[in-house]
Formats: sequence, structure tokens, C-alpha cells
Amino acid sequence: MPVLKSSSTALHAERPVLAPGWLIALMAAMVCVALWLLYPRQDLERRLSDTTESALSLSYLNNLLRSDPDNPRLRLLLAQRQMANGNAADARATLQPALDSSQPEIHRDALWVLWELTYTEYQRTPEKDSARRDALRQTLREQLHVLAREKWPVERQRRLVTLAAQFNEPALGIALNSSLAAEQTTPREAAQFYERAARQALAVSDYASCAEFYLLARKATTDPQQAKRLFLAAVRALQSGNQPLAALELAEREVGALIDDPEILFFLTELARSAGRPDVADRYIRRLLRLALLRQWQSHTALAFSPKATDPESFAALRPASWRGMQPHQPQPTTAYDDGAQWLGPTASMVGDRPNAAPTLVHVTQAAQRSAPLSPGLPFDDKIYTLGYEVFLENRNLEDAWAVAQAAVQQNPGDMVWRERLAQVSEWTLRLDVALENWLAVARQTQKESAWQAVLRLAPGQFDDTALVQALRHQLRSKPDDLPLIQSLVQTYERLGEPQPALDYLQQHARTPATLEILAQLAERAGQPDIALQSWRRLLQQPHQATPERAMRAAVLALTHGRPDEGLAWLEAAQQHPPTTPDTATDFWRLTGQLAESRQRAPLAIAAYRKLLETQGTDMGDFDGLIRMLLLDYPLEAAQVSAHAWERYHQPRHLLQALTLYSGRGQWESFASLLKPLESGSRTSQETLTTLWKSPEFLRLVGTWHQNQGRMAEARRLYEAGLRASPQSTDMQQALLWLFIDGNDTVSLRTLLATHEQQWSRSEDVHDALASSYQALSLPQTALDRYLTPRFKAHENDFLWLMNYADALDQNQQADRAWRLRRHLLSREWQSAREGQGRTRLTRAQARKIWLTDAGLDQTRRIARTRLMLTQRPGDAAIDVLRELLRLDRDARGNFSNAAAETAIGWLQDAGEYTAERGFLWHQYARSHSLRANRPLWAEITVALAENDRTASGQLLETFDERLPRYDRINAAAAAHDVRLAQTAAFETQNEQHDDAPLHLQLTENLLAFSDHAGTRVTAAQLGGMDEQRADAVLHLALSPRLALDLNFGSIRRQATTPVVIRTPPSEKLLEARLHWRHLDGETVLYAASRQGFLQTTPLQLSHEQRLDNRLSLQTDIGVHLPSEESLALRVAGMKSRASASLRYQATRQDQFSLTHWGERYQLQAGTEVGSGRHSALQYTHTYRQDAPSLEWSAFWSTHAYRRKDLSGLQPIDLGLQQFLPADTNELGRDYFLPDDFSFYGIELSTNTRYAQDYTRALRPFASISRTWHSRLGPGYGVRLGMAGSLWGADHLSLSWGQSKSGVQTQGTTRDLQLTYRLHF
Repeated sequence: MPVLKSSSTALHAERPVLAPGWLIALMAAMVCVALWLLYPRQDLERRLSDTTESALSLSYLNNLLRSDPDNPRLRLLLAQRQMANGNAADARATLQPALDSSQPEIHRDALWVLWELTYTEYQRTPEKDSARRDALRQTLREQLHVLAREKWPVERQRRLVTLAAQFNEPALGIALNSSLAAEQTTPREAAQFYERAARQALAVSDYASCAEFYLLARKATTDPQQAKRLFLAAVRALQSGNQPLAALELAEREVGALIDDPEILFFLTELARSAGRPDVADRYIRRLLRLALLRQWQSHTALAFSPKATDPESFAALRPASWRGMQPHQPQPTTAYDDGAQWLGPTASMVGDRPNAAPTLVHVTQAAQRSAPLSPGLPFDDKIYTLGYEVFLENRNLEDAWAVAQAAVQQNPGDMVWRERLAQVSEWTLRLDVALENWLAVARQTQKESAWQAVLRLAPGQFDDTALVQALRHQLRSKPDDLPLIQSLVQTYERLGEPQPALDYLQQHARTPATLEILAQLAERAGQPDIALQSWRRLLQQPHQATPERAMRAAVLALTHGRPDEGLAWLEAAQQHPPTTPDTATDFWRLTGQLAESRQRAPLAIAAYRKLLETQGTDMGDFDGLIRMLLLDYPLEAAQVSAHAWERYHQPRHLLQALTLYSGRGQWESFASLLKPLESGSRTSQETLTTLWKSPEFLRLVGTWHQNQGRMAEARRLYEAGLRASPQSTDMQQALLWLFIDGNDTVSLRTLLATHEQQWSRSEDVHDALASSYQALSLPQTALDRYLTPRFKAHENDFLWLMNYADALDQNQQADRAWRLRRHLLSREWQSAREGQGRTRLTRAQARKIWLTDAGLDQTRRIARTRLMLTQRPGDAAIDVLRELLRLDRDARGNFSNAAAETAIGWLQDAGEYTAERGFLWHQYARSHSLRANRPLWAEITVALAENDRTASGQLLETFDERLPRYDRINAAAAAHDVRLAQTAAFETQNEQHDDAPLHLQLTENLLAFSDHAGTRVTAAQLGGMDEQRADAVLHLALSPRLALDLNFGSIRRQATTPVVIRTPPSEKLLEARLHWRHLDGETVLYAASRQGFLQTTPLQLSHEQRLDNRLSLQTDIGVHLPSEESLALRVAGMKSRASASLRYQATRQDQFSLTHWGERYQLQAGTEVGSGRHSALQYTHTYRQDAPSLEWSAFWSTHAYRRKDLSGLQPIDLGLQQFLPADTNELGRDYFLPDDFSFYGIELSTNTRYAQDYTRALRPFASISRTWHSRLGPGYGVRLGMAGSLWGADHLSLSWGQSKSGVQTQGTTRDLQLTYRLHF
């Protein structure tokens, strides 16, 4: 591109002149003017500076500069363009004249352009050329300092400030900013420049200058907020320089009006803390919190200000936290911040301003000063309160720290941080109740472990069990099996009187033995025995946990709440673990023994008492307990224990008990050994013997010993002496009676009874001896009536008493009752033997082996069992038992006891072995030189009578007379042909045995038991539509003891009473025969009859009863053409076939159940079937009383279902029924013969009803009453009343009347009257 040149530089050339010179000059001038007007120079320069065409602008600038070389602006602009194009050398050359210019402004501008030129070179220099870049950077710094010396416009100065900061020339920047600030006319701008200077000073770590600049900026500004900020910046500048003390000093010096600014106070407080001046921090935080200095008032006497006092300094020193008007009538402000004044209590000091009055200081107690310092008077601010709290703590000013924390919590109770602080400082100030309250709140809200630990630490000392419970529950969440925690929880709940939560917790979490034990004990104390017992069960079901200590506690609880057996089981299981201490052993075995005794667990009780006596803590009661338990089954051991107790405690009752036991078991040598020490002659023995001789019991026992030794007179003397000493002693009374009974001294016995019976009989204890006395006098009826039968219920579980009762019945010729009773006793004893000691059921063979050797059997019971076997189970087994008895009963000299001998004699007598019986009597009594008084006279007289030895019978009758049994006495008199004596004895006996029916029969017919008899029965019945009169003649033939034949001839007359039901019913005649065959386990009956009524029929039936065991029996029957009573029509013209089965179960002696099911097919007498039926019945009978007058109660239920046949197919012969039908009856309905299905049930009470058929010598009434319900006919009833007895002795008469409604076979009301009579021959 060609270089442009101006006209001033063109060469001169010769040209032709086209116009005159002036014209040309004029035109040139006009053009210049036009150009100047159109293109001004300054505008060109401006446009060149703004253009982006660098080459073009550069050419223009060069040309312009040539035209105007002295134009500095063009030169500077050209230098800039050259610099922009990278022509640094040209730019410097162009710029140099300007730099050398003497004009300040041109020189100044040239310096700026030079700096830019250098800066451009610096930027364009690659970074890898570090040396050049460093050199250029240093040049730039030097040029900046040169530029700073020049006077620049504000903008250019600000640019320099920026560049100074850019090139790390803080001093230069500070100087520039200071200069700028000084030059500013507005405070705002001045402050800005000072602030910039401060920042730059801070950048070079000139903290002091920085602070000063900030303070200058603060002074320059008029904005309070900015001034506060600059103040804070100044202080922080020194802080940043790690000069906290200098910063604090500066702050205190320069704070000025900001001293009441909360932010400044907050800052100053923190500054003081960082400077290590907590005292200064305390001063500022108090000012911030506005805490009153009332705690300085320590005296009890208040300082009062006079109303005239006007000294402001004295009042200002108090610095009250807040001023509150005290005018009572002014309304309270709606919003007020709590200043903590309420903590001063009712006597708190308050400073108030009242109208026209100066503030007054009121008395404050020391307690109030101590417990409730003033609280901050400004609203809650967490930062400020936190700072105040920390400052007070740093100054160890715990009271103020507590006040701050308390105020914070009051105003912001949900802030757990403050609650924790309050809790902590409350502990330090010994406000433990406040500490506990807040620790608990923190713990509950945050679940912090430290808070819960604090609650655990404080709650016990503050007796705050409510808080302690919560802490314990928290701890147990993480340690549910911690035993100490659980124990503390239980104890705490109990102190609160709220054991239920503890129970609930333990029920959910008790898993270990220790916690189960705690649960059981707590439940027991809380009055919830069911939970306690269940816990003990869970614990003690683990064998290794069943210790004696636990078992005792559990057993006592079970015992007191009606579960003694369970408690005893625990004690029994705990025996596997030995007691840990002697005292525990004593208590354990004592409790086990007592509880086992109360539950009739004799083996366990005995074992426990034995263990108890081995311990060191036994007392006399423990001996007594073992003695009681041993009395029944181990009497000899009981006697030994009593003897030991006598030797240890010297109680006469123990000696008497030992003597009693030895005498009762015939241990006379041991008996004598106990008496021997009393005869030693020592003073102690004489004193003891003197005391004992005054004891009626001792006299009785010694008398018994003399009686056994054959010294009867001495025995009687002692008995009578004892009776005189104690007339009311039943034991002495019995002893004297038994002395006469055993000695067969009937004369003395009668005399004694005549003298004392009326008085002695008042005591039931003597009744057995009195009964035995009358039995010995052959008056068993008197014994039964007076002393035995009235007491039967009370002794129905007393085996030996019942055996004696059976003997009395047997003696009174009531053999059936005696047999039944003995059979019942045998069954019960047999079951007891089969149970075994270990509760394992034994076989029959095993039970038989231990029949006489079972644990606990004494001699009396052993003999009683033998007698049962002999009487109820005769045969080889009974003989084996008798042999075993004689083997066990033999003493050292080979003799048997009287009871065992009499048992053997009785068996020989029943077996008819009279010769052997006589030999045994000689062996037992004569050879052993026994006294005749002890000989069984009944055996001797029986042998004599059986062998028809009239001489021996006469001698016995002559010698013993009234001592002989009554029947034997009569028979002996008859055998001796002493008819008068026989008659006298019989009549005397009959007078005293007034109810002795066997005796009556013996004296009269003596044939009733197995006699024939004849009789009649007449019945009149109203059947609701028909009346019926029946007469029967009966003949009973006893073909043999097991076979009997009954013949009956009867006639029935019928009469219709309601024609709409039946008309002209036929009469009947019948002949019946029954053959009875009695066998060992039941009875079989064959029935056959001829019945002539509407037609001729022949009923047949076979019945059989089979006893399956002692309680259960089965009865079946089957029959055809039997009379049917399901309806009146079938009664007169029908019959039925029947098959049935019945079970009868005798649950107890009083309770019987029977279940019967039978099926029947109903026919007309011509053979046409009219239907069938299925029937079931269930009956329960309870006998309240078996002897006359008997009393029974029964409940019964039955169901009856019928199936009817179509009557359209009746045979011609059956059509004869129409003569019985009501008039105008053309067709028979289906229900004419059979009723609808129904059920029938009810209850019945009866008494003596068996005497309607059974023989009774006395006249006895009988009756029954029932209440019934028929499912179709509704409720009904039944009543029967009657009387039965004997007219002449060998006959039986019965008269009864009955009425019923809605019965099984009748729909309406029925009545009947029945008379029966039979005569035995």
C-alpha cells in the first residue's frame, strides 16, 4: 500500500497555469476552510483512537504527526498504536520526545503511556522467559512509583491504587489511598479510601496501620452502622496480628458511644476472653446481661435510701437489671421479659421507682440470696447467654452462671443445651434438686448417656424415685439383664408405692433365675400371688435352680394362697441341693416336714423331720412333729423319739407318749426299760416319780402294763386310783371298761355300766369302749343303736372302726350288711395295696405279697386285713395270708397275740375244723398258762356245740353263763336240755335286742330266710279313659338256695270311662311263671305266661344279669309277645317284642348310674305289625341314707322314637278292633297305636320304697315324689305313698296309693291303689 504524503512535502514542478494565482489562492483558502469546518483535527484524533483498523489508524497517525510533530497527543496516540501492533521499539522512539518534554502534563501522560508499553511487553513475554518477565515486573514497579509522584485525576489515582495492589506494592497503595481520602470532599468517599488503605495495610501485615486506617475511616464516616463496623474491623485487625491485649486496649479506648451496643459488648467480651482478661469479660458481659449487683447486699439489715437523697452516684452503683413501676393500679404490660425477680421469693429485695420517691432497698434473707440470684434482664439470646455463662464460669462465678442458665431455661425451656448447662452448674452450686430436674429433662429429650448417669447419681440423694425410675428404665434398655439395675428399679417402684410398673417390666424381661426370683418376691409383696406363683414355677422348673432358700419362699407363698401341694413339690425338689447354712437347713427341713404333714405326705414329712433332728437348731416342737408323723405307721420309732425327747427336755408328756406307744404295740420290755430309771432312788427320780403318780394317764399306762403281766388286781387298783384322781378322764374310763371286757368280767362290767354309763356317754371318746362293753354282754343292738350307727358317717373312712362296726352287725345277725361292708373295705384296702409306695400300680400277685407287710401297717391293721381276706376271699389265697399273719405275729416265746389267735380260731371255726380249733386253743392258752380271762369263750363254746359236747357246753354255761355270746348261750342251754334257761335267755335277749329280726325269726319261724311264701296283690288304676282292676295270686317256691320258682295267676277287668277314647275294652286272664337261678356273679330269670284277652298270646322272656366287677354289672333281656302299654289300644289288643341291654355302675356306696337302650316291635295280638321303637334311658341315683328310714334322690332322662306302619293293610281278624273304637270312627289314624316321638326327664325323691316288697318286722312308711317334663305334653309329676310291715311276724303287708300326670305311657292323669300281702311258711 503506497504511503500517503501531505502536499507540504511534495516536489515542485512546472505546470501550465490554468487560472490566476489569486483565484487559486482564494479557492484553496475556501477548501481549507471547508475542510476545517467539515473535519476538525480533534475529531480526527478521537476517531483514530477509537478505530480498530490498526494499520490504517497507524498510517493516519504517522502522517498527522509529520504534519504536526509537536502535537503530544498524536505522539502519545501513535505510541499506543505502535505498542498495540507490537512495535515496542517504534513506540519507545515515538514516545521519547514526550518523555523529554518540559511540559508537566505531556511528561506525565508520556509516563503513563510508557507504563502501559512496559506492561504490554510484560504480558506478551512468555512465562518461560522468567528472567525477562521478572525484569519487566521490576520495571513496572519502578514506573508505578514514578507515576505515583505525579498529580493524577481521581480515576487515574484509583487505577494506580489497583495496580499497586496488583504488583504487591502495599505501601504505595496505602499512600495513594491516604492521599485520595484526604482529597475527598464527602465523608463516605473518604471512609472508603481509608478502608482501602486499611485493607492494604492488613495485606502487608501492618496491623497497627490497618487499625489506624479503620479508625480514620470510622471518624470520617457519618453512618453509625458503618462506624461500628469499622471499629470492629480495627480491633479485629490487631486480633489478626495476634495482638489480643493491644486489640483489647484499643477497643476500650475507642469504644466510645458503642459501649451500650449489645453486639459491641458481645464482641468486647469475647475479645477480653481471648486476651486472657476474664475480669474485663465479666464486666462487659454483666453490662450486656444487665445483671443487678444486689448480691453485694449480704447483711440482714437493709440499707434504705432517704426520699430526699438525690446522689445519683450512690444509686447508679447498684446498676439494677430492670426498673419496674410499683404503682399497684397501673396495668401490667402485655409483653415483658422475665428478669428473674420471682426467684427472690416472697421476701425478695426489689428496687422500684415510685412517684416522688427514691428507690428503696428491702430486706433479703440469706437463704434467698443463696438459692436465687438475679436473672438477666434482657430477652433470651442464645449467643449472649452462652457467652455470659462461659464468662462467669471462667471467673468461677458459679452463682451468676446459674442465674444465666436458669433464665435461659425459663425463657426457652425446650433448649436442651441450656438445660444441660443449668443442670451442671446447679450441681456445682449444690442446687441438686434443680440439677436433677434438668438432667432428667435433658435425658428424656436427648437420651444422652451422660444425662442419664447424672440422674442416676443425683436422684437417690434427692429421694426423687420418680426420676430414678426413668433413669433405671433407660439403663435397662441397653442392659436388660443387669441384676443390680433391676433390683434398684424394683426397690424404687416399691418406695413409690407403685409396684405394678416393676411387675410389668419384670414380666416382659425376666429371663434369668435371679430376675425371676425378684419378680416372684415383688409380686408377692404387691399382693399378686398368681404372678408370684407363676414366676416361682418358671424358676423352680429348672432343677439346678431349686435351692432350699428359694423353695422355702415359694412354698410359703403357695401355702398361704391355697396351693400347699405345689409348695410341697418345690420343697421336695429342693432336697437335691444341700442347705448352705445350718440355720437354713433347720428352717428348710422344718417347713418341709410341717407342710408335708399338713398335706398328709407322711413319708416325706417323716424324712424331713428326721433330717431336722440331725440339725443343731431343733426345738421340742420338732420332736413333737416327728412323733406325730410316726405314730400311725412307725409307732415304735415314735416311741423311741418320744423317749429321746423325754431324756432331753424332761417333759412328762414325752414319757407318757413313749409308754403309750410301747403299750399299744405290746413292747413291754421297752416299756419296763423306761420305768426302770425312775426306780433308781435318786432325788431327781423321786421328784419325777412323785409328779407322775399324780398323773391319771401314767396310772393308766402302768395299770395296763400290770394287766398284761397278769396282775389284774394291781391293774384295777391303778385304774380306780386314776379315775378318782381324774373322774372326767376318758382314757381312764376306757381302760377300766376294757379291763373288764378282756377279763370277761361281765358282772363288774354290768355294775360299772349301771353306775357310770349315763355320765360317761356324754363324751364321744368313750363310745367305742361302751359299744364294745355291750358287745361283750351280747347286746350288739344296744351298741349299734347308742354308740355305733349314729357315728357311722363320721367314721366312714376309718378302716378299723368300720371293721368293728361290721363285727357288731354280724353279731347282731345283720350278716348281709356286715358282708357288704367288709366287701367294700376289702376293695378299698386292695386298691390301696395295689397303688404301692411309689404310686406305681402293682399287679394282683405283687399286691398279695405285701398285703400284710405294706409300709405303715401295724398289728391291728394287719389282723384286720387278714380277717377281710378270710371272710371275703376264702380259698388258698386267704390261707396264705393267715399263715403270713401268724408268721409275723409270733413273739420270741412262740406265742401269738390274742387278736391273731382269735383270727386263726375264727377261720378254723368257719371251715368246720373244730378238732384243729380245740388244739389251737390249747396251744395258745392252756400251754402258755394264760389266764382264762383272756381266752376267747366264743371259740370254746362254738367248738363244744359243734362237736355236740354237752358236758363241755354245760360246764361253760355254768361257769361263764352271761359271759357267753347270746346265741351260743341259748343254744348251750338247749343242748343241755335246760329249756327254761334257753327260753329265759331268749326272751331277755329279745327284750334288749328289740330290732333283732333274726332273733325274732329264730324264736318264731326260723324259716323266713329260705322259706316258701304265698300271697296276693290287688291293684285298681284309673288310666285316663279307662279303669282297670287287677287281682293276682302269687306262690313262691324255694327249690334250693339258688333256685326259686314264682307262679302267678291274675285277672284284669277293664271299663271305659271316656267313650271318645276307647269303647268296651276286653278283660284278661293270665298265668305267669318265673324261674330264678342265682349264681355267683348274677341272676338269670326265665319268664313264660299265657295271656287270654282280645286274643290268646304266649309271652316269653329271658333275662340275665352279670356282675362284671364289684361296681359294674350288665343286664340283658329278650322277649316276644310281651304286654305293651304304649297306648290304651295296645294295652287291650296289642303286644310287643323286646330286646334290651343295660349297664349299672355303682360308683360309690351312695351313687349309682344306669344306662339302658332297648328296641321294641309293636304288633296287634293277631300278629299285624303297627310300628317299632327305639328307646334310651339314663338314670343317676344317690342314696343319702341306706338304713331305715332310707332316703334316695334320682335324676332320669329318656328318649323315645317310633316308626309307624301303614294301617291300611290290617287283616280281617284285626278289624275286630272296631268294636273297641269310639262310635262313628271309620278309619284308624296313624297315631292311634303309637305316640309321636318324645323325650322324658325328671327328678325323684324317695324313702323306704324297698319295703314295698322287702320284709320288715316293724311298720314302716314309704313314699316317693317326682317332677317330670314331657317334651310334648309339658311338665308332670308323680306321687306314691304307702305303708308296709308285718302283722304276725312271718308275713308282709303293703298298701300304697299313687298318682301321676304326663308319664311315659300315659298322657293324662292316672291314679292307682295297690295292696299286697304274703305269708311265709
